[in-house]
Amino acid sequence: MVKFSITRVNRSNYQMFDDMVFFRINGRERNEQERTEERNYDMASEALDNKNLHVFAAQGSDQFVGWISIVHIPKISRADGKGHLFIDELWVNPAFRRQGIANALMEQADALSKENALGLRLYVNQDKEEAIALYKKFGYAFQFGTALFMEREE
Repeated sequence: MVKFSITRVNRSNYQMFDDMVFFRINGRERNEQERTEERNYDMASEALDNKNLHVFAAQGSDQFVGWISIVHIPKISRADGKGHLFIDELWVNPAFRRQGIANALMEQADALSKENALGLRLYVNQDKEEAIALYKKFGYAFQFGTALFMEREE
């Protein structure tokens, strides 16, 4: 069982976050050449400065092993600016799953929602049974039985 803490992703720890995303995409750690290549984090740093974007990572001893990305969309002209938080992404490195990391990240989302939100929303693939079970454990329920998730990529 790995010991971990939850920390907000910011400019100072973004390189570890980027390494974790690289692992998720490629299924492997960066090799020596990739670790020494210069990387530009300016765009990510600007995004992290957005007060409505919240990215938290689970940190093991020397690396991030999971993250949750949460976006606050305020309601304009009603609810005193409160809106819903949308969990955009939740991921845990397969080698570290079933150790409470996803639960801790969801607890972080819950804590954030109590500050200035009407509630939390998310999308989940119907075939992701473990993810659905996790979300149900945190009180999420299916809504809008006929709603469809649609996306357009540029």
